[in-house]
Amino acid sequence: MPSPTSSLGVLKLLLVDPTVTTLLSRIYGSHQTYFDEKERYCHRVPSTFTEEDHLRLRAAGLVPNTFVQWGHDEVIDRLRQCAKAVTPRRAANAFVASMTSADLSWLTVLPAAVLGRAMPVHDEARMGGGSCRVCFFNADAIDATFEAYMRHAQGASWGEAHPAHGVLALGSALAGPSSAWPTPTPRDVWVFHQLLDLLRGLPPSARYSQARTAIHKARLLSNNRPARCETVLEALAFIGILDTPEHPGLMNRFTSAAERDQRPSVRVEVPAPLAWWSAKEGIQEELVTRLFGHLERPKQEPVAPASPPTKRRKAATPAAPATAKPKSIPGPPTPGSVYAIRFSEDRWGAAYCHEVRTERGVQRGRMEYLDLLSPEPPSAKQVVGLGFKDRLNGERWQTWCSGLDKTTGVKRIATDVPAPAHRQPGPKRVPFGGASDLIQLAGWNFKI
Repeated sequence: MPSPTSSLGVLKLLLVDPTVTTLLSRIYGSHQTYFDEKERYCHRVPSTFTEEDHLRLRAAGLVPNTFVQWGHDEVIDRLRQCAKAVTPRRAANAFVASMTSADLSWLTVLPAAVLGRAMPVHDEARMGGGSCRVCFFNADAIDATFEAYMRHAQGASWGEAHPAHGVLALGSALAGPSSAWPTPTPRDVWVFHQLLDLLRGLPPSARYSQARTAIHKARLLSNNRPARCETVLEALAFIGILDTPEHPGLMNRFTSAAERDQRPSVRVEVPAPLAWWSAKEGIQEELVTRLFGHLERPKQEPVAPASPPTKRRKAATPAAPATAKPKSIPGPPTPGSVYAIRFSEDRWGAAYCHEVRTERGVQRGRMEYLDLLSPEPPSAKQVVGLGFKDRLNGERWQTWCSGLDKTTGVKRIATDVPAPAHRQPGPKRVPFGGASDLIQLAGWNFKI
């Protein structure tokens, strides 16, 4: 068996170069995906990337669509080896440092190490969907660069959905020098204790959504987004600080993937234990002391670091080349309107509005793609006479869209355009959504 970090050394945990971060966000945040010849889920690299951009990613060890694919037993062995190499104190320090001063990716080290230390050796036992009911393993190839980006952007992906994610998180941390591991600042420690106090003070009936809202309103964390606050709660529950006797965290008792996938109802989005926790359960104080007792709360609130001055973004930079913008026709949607849709920085399309309805104060247009895919934004003259674009499987598709007049990347460029003819009748079922769906779902209709 190779060492737990072999083949991972080129993947860096920290995306400290903001240019690299921007490049990866242009790839992984664009919703431009496809399956390659090996049926691997890939992200398209924009054609606007320069050779310098590609060289920068290679130098950072973060080449897009770099896949790893291990067998079940190898993943579990790697995870257990990596976890043994991480001391609980180092992992706890990294977790607390991620509150404000360190990269969000350091949050993943502690729950990944807890998972690896708790994970038993076991035979693969598949459940519905093909995942192992003990550990959530499945045989799909994993884009290691995408996982590194997600750890940086969200502090997520520590093995809760696939044990290989835990291997990548721990392997990346262990591949760097010990000096790269963060030490929590007094501000980090103070924020962490404030967060625990906030959870202790919630009304007994409060569930995870109320806890998430309270943390978000307190504005304690760096990158203070609701999803970021929820990730911190999920990590605390995963290790066992927010759990229940029936649904314990992993430092209190190992729970299988099938157990962690249980939820009180289909409306609950988070997994167990957090799905079942409420403030009446409190927090596991003994575990807090065991993991974080060496981090004494400062007597006074440390001064928060000054925010860097906001700079006005230039119209074009090497990391984000400027493109022409279509001239937008203001106003609410009308039948016969055509909208330019920016699928990505180098791909444009268009969609036709068949009719408009207003229900419960929400105005929606029934939209359908036109047969256009261009590196430049379309013009009003260009869309006249175009036919509709069906899904790649030949089915006709439409959707009711709200927010057509206020969604970034969706601009009305023509009105009173006659509806093109189509050999098929309109679809019997038309889903409801937002105008952003026209951007995110384009891969069903276009080979982007």
